[in-house]
Amino acid sequence: MLRAVGYPLLFAAMFSIAGGHWAVLQSVAWTGMIVEYSKDSTLGAALIKTFGGKAPCEMCKTIDAEKQKESRLPATVKPDKKAEKFLLLRFVRVNAPPSQPFSYGPLCDEWACPRSEPPSAPVPIAA
Repeated sequence: MLRAVGYPLLFAAMFSIAGGHWAVLQSVAWTGMIVEYSKDSTLGAALIKTFGGKAPCEMCKTIDAEKQKESRLPATVKPDKKAEKFLLLRFVRVNAPPSQPFSYGPLCDEWACPRSEPPSAPVPIAA
């Protein structure tokens, strides 16, 4: 079950963390641009126009804007002041509870001792 569900979820999480979603979206945008530009000219000219960077489509502009917005976000979140004060406190000594002598219970009690008498009836055999 873990391999059937866990590994695909792990792969999807790693793919997203590495920015793979931007690569997929950019590939979709480039494919659309190639198809659109090849209607008016040859495939070679469409490829040059697509990857030249001089005529980006709306999807490419949106992807670039979102990438820039994502890169401006801080990598870490600063904790609030209360947490900082708590973490900056000096080490408080905590005393261990008082020790008491320990011993195990009796080796055999009425529930754990083996039975000395045989069972009243023979044990049924599963067919």
